[in-house]
Amino acid sequence: MKYPRLNSLPFPPACAPLILALGIFAAAPVRADLNSDLAFTSFHDVDVTAMAGGTILQARGPIMTFPRGITSQSLFIIHAAPGDVAKRLLTWNPAGHPDLKVGLHKSLPPQPTVNDFADLGSVPDNSSMQFQIDATAKLDPNNPSLQVNKEEAQLIAATAAQEKDPKALFVKAWSQILTGRINDFLGGRAAADYDVASGGDVHPVSDVKSLLHSDIKIYGQYQRLLNQTPFKALAGSSATRIAPTNLYCDIFDVQGYAAMGTGAIYQAPNGTSIQSVDVEYYTNYGVYTTIELEQMWPIAVNGQTATLIWRDDLVSAPNVAFLHGTERLASSMIMLQETKGGVQAFKDEFR
Repeated sequence: MKYPRLNSLPFPPACAPLILALGIFAAAPVRADLNSDLAFTSFHDVDVTAMAGGTILQARGPIMTFPRGITSQSLFIIHAAPGDVAKRLLTWNPAGHPDLKVGLHKSLPPQPTVNDFADLGSVPDNSSMQFQIDATAKLDPNNPSLQVNKEEAQLIAATAAQEKDPKALFVKAWSQILTGRINDFLGGRAAADYDVASGGDVHPVSDVKSLLHSDIKIYGQYQRLLNQTPFKALAGSSATRIAPTNLYCDIFDVQGYAAMGTGAIYQAPNGTSIQSVDVEYYTNYGVYTTIELEQMWPIAVNGQTATLIWRDDLVSAPNVAFLHGTERLASSMIMLQETKGGVQAFKDEFR
């Protein structure tokens, strides 16, 4: 659903008592077949009838062995058929919801070129976005403040030597960088990409793999679809690669500063349900990668077709590695709050 995650991290310690007072929703029994469908999730014995009124169930994920990783799960109902929900996941623009602090969300053609990033020239005029423009203009290729590889840092420096207008420089440089990242991804070369970061070099695709492997039950549920994406090296599969159902770029707020990234969505049927995998495999500030998994089952609510949606959000972020004990628990609660806001905004689209 592409909206900012972990926007409140690192959190102020004084907020911890309030955050820890939040509970995880409980529920009552429902029919056995749905409970079987949800066996790989954190939700069991849920009351679908009660959820039909709009309740969003949430559960914070376990502490990962991957130190930068954090996760949360959500379960909710939308009063529309699964095919309609899956299609809306591809076309939904969270920039239409100011509370989500998304400055730009743009779907891209199957083979993007630099011309497809012209919208970068019409980004919001605010302090968050100005950070990106200024950071690009002042970027030191030997010590970059944005998450870029060495070649991209040199590209920015070379472009800056020719283009003195900061906003024009921003558009020219990032149009090329994002196009290159997408081409690497589609060509199966993204595993070689690495970013120079304050804590050392980071390989975004390696972070994607670490997040996906953090829960073997969830990974197993999505393995067949994942094996047909550029991440298929996870299992060493020889499965035929499928094209993304959607490519996109976006700009969103992280702690008051704009971050920019690009991602891909893959969707496929899984029995009577539909699975969706949304991986933002490159982000240039604040987080390293985000993954959003959905599984959508058809259910009947008051005699009408509806969709039960399970969602898993996984994030790799530099700040998470420094959180321990109570702080890490509190960060999980913050993530639940932010995810719930995005889920509710998406649900509102179906009113």
